[in-house]
Amino acid sequence: MRLSFLLCAMAFPAVAQTDFSAMTQAERTAFGAEVRALLMDEPKLAADAMAGPNYAAEAYRDEADADLALLNDLSAEVLDGSSIALFIAPDCLACVDAERELDDISKRYDIKFKIHDMSNPATFALAERLGIGEAPFYVMPTMILRGHIPDIVLVRYLTK
Repeated sequence: MRLSFLLCAMAFPAVAQTDFSAMTQAERTAFGAEVRALLMDEPKLAADAMAGPNYAAEAYRDEADADLALLNDLSAEVLDGSSIALFIAPDCLACVDAERELDDISKRYDIKFKIHDMSNPATFALAERLGIGEAPFYVMPTMILRGHIPDIVLVRYLTK
C-alpha cells in the first residue's frame, strides 16, 4: 500500500497538484517518513545508488568490448555459420575428447560446429589473433572457452 501511494505521489505531482518544494515542515516530515519506510521495506530500490561505481568492472569494460569486437570481426572466418568452433592440435588427447563430445552434441541437438586444426599455419595464426595459443579451445559468437569443457556444460551454452 505504501509503495503504491508513494509511487503515485511521486509520479503524478501535476494530477495531485502537489508542489514538493512548497511542502510545509509537517508534510516534509510525513513524506520523509514514508520514503524511509519504503526504503526499509524495499532496500533494493536504493542498492545501486548506495553501492557506488564498480571501478574494477569499468576498468575491464574496454577490454571486454574490444574482445567482443574482435569476435564479431572474425566471426565469418572462425564460425563460418556454425554455432561453435573448436580449435584442436595434433597429439592433444583433450582435443580428441573435445571433438568427439562436440560431434555427439551436434548430432543430439542438431547444432552445427566447425573444427580448426592448429597444425595448419593459417589456423594457428587465427588462434593467435584470438589471443589463444593452447588447444583445445572453443569459440562462440560472444565468448571463448579455454580448455576441454565437459559436454554437459557445452550443451547449456549451446541450447540457451
